[in-house]
Amino acid sequence: MSKAKKRILITGGAGFIGFHLHSVLNQHHEVFAMDILDPLNTMSNRRAELLGGISKSDIRQSFLTASTTPDVFIHLAALTGISRSAIDPTAYLEVNVNGTLSALKQAQQSGVKYFVYASSSSVYTPSEGAVTEDSDTNRPLSFYGATKKMSEILVENYCRQHGMIAIGLRFFTVYGSWTRTDMAAFKFLTAIDRGEEVTIYQPSQLQRDFTHVSDIVKGIENLIEILPIFPEGTHEIFNIGCGQPVFVQEFAQLIAKNLGKELRMKAGILPENEVMSTHADTRKLTHYTGFKPQVSVEDGVAELVRWYQNFK
Repeated sequence: MSKAKKRILITGGAGFIGFHLHSVLNQHHEVFAMDILDPLNTMSNRRAELLGGISKSDIRQSFLTASTTPDVFIHLAALTGISRSAIDPTAYLEVNVNGTLSALKQAQQSGVKYFVYASSSSVYTPSEGAVTEDSDTNRPLSFYGATKKMSEILVENYCRQHGMIAIGLRFFTVYGSWTRTDMAAFKFLTAIDRGEEVTIYQPSQLQRDFTHVSDIVKGIENLIEILPIFPEGTHEIFNIGCGQPVFVQEFAQLIAKNLGKELRMKAGILPENEVMSTHADTRKLTHYTGFKPQVSVEDGVAELVRWYQNFK
């Protein structure tokens, strides 16, 4: 597969990452996007309106047709968020695991060769220092992380059985314009803008490898181009993270600075299903593609705040 125009299908196409990926890939490729388009998800529906042409479909049901069968299948649809996965694990299992199985089956039965899908840094067993793709994933803290690990196992099996070529994307704390409303970045934005207090868990310790969504998209773009180098049956995993952990308190302070507001903060206790720190080793991504995520947290937050001031 060269850089020639490709047919690309994106599930979760109205989601945070799906929206940005669709916007970029659509400039050079034929992109089909589908999403469940939950009427209660106002942000997702606003993204869909901007994109236009999003097909309303549920990944757990039949959605792939002869007219939409792609060269590259990009599976981003999922239930996200660590805290909610503890409240409703059955829904997460149904969408994240059974939904991924449905996507795999339909891709394989339709003759799709290349399958790219979203995993998460939440699959990693808590550890100190940077994690590589070979780091321990046997004991993820959250049920969300467990469903993503199960999905990786499913994809591994499908590649081995059916000769598909797949790439799994372990994202690290993605932020930027059109972010989900349940993510910390949006919660910080709205609270600081209103002069409300922000709760930050163990502020002297909590760190996240904040990765701007534009770097996520560039990483995916680069990985799509190298799919043909892999032999049939290959399943590769790649970290996509900035590689430079930042204290969450500093991230919130940057938001406040860009808003021209004061950060009012109170400390909280970290939930048991949350890790204290995330840190991506992205050398594998750079080795294979030459790309290294590069948007600084200062520039990324400035972009996020500019969007928010126009959005609100």
